[in-house]
Amino acid sequence: MEATELRAQLCGAIHRRSLVMFEYGDLIRVVEPHRFGVNSAGHEMLSGWLRAGYSRSDPAGGWRNYLLRDVSALQVLDAPFAGARPGYATQDARMREVYCELGPSTETMPAEGPFIVREPDAPRSATNASSDAKDRSDVPPSSVDPPRMRDGKADPPQPAG
Repeated sequence: MEATELRAQLCGAIHRRSLVMFEYGDLIRVVEPHRFGVNSAGHEMLSGWLRAGYSRSDPAGGWRNYLLRDVSALQVLDAPFAGARPGYATQDARMREVYCELGPSTETMPAEGPFIVREPDAPRSATNASSDAKDRSDVPPSSVDPPRMRDGKADPPQPAG
């Protein structure tokens, strides 16, 4: 991929708040891109939040800088992220020139999960398992079931029945 095309894709992903996936150091990374430009040493650099599970050294993810010359197989994913992560500053002295960056966000994402939301498990008892799967009105909602998530926010509780 040509450098100008790579730059355009990264800036487009930042403006749309889309995740990017690329190869870096022989590993696949999924990153929330926050800022792209030229660092103080004169190298093009992407600053972003590495998504959890994509680093052996820090499986929880976190802030990373990537030199553009070492990025390959870049893909802009059809998966948005909510906005700036904790610790994101709109000014960074390490970047002498900024091509594109996230604008100020009204809300920031939590540094920790949950990032993967599971549906509630199957019925927990033989009595519940034998009842009709379509009519679950006999089973009260559990207070320990995780909230359903949409766009990074919990849906409001729904009335039973």
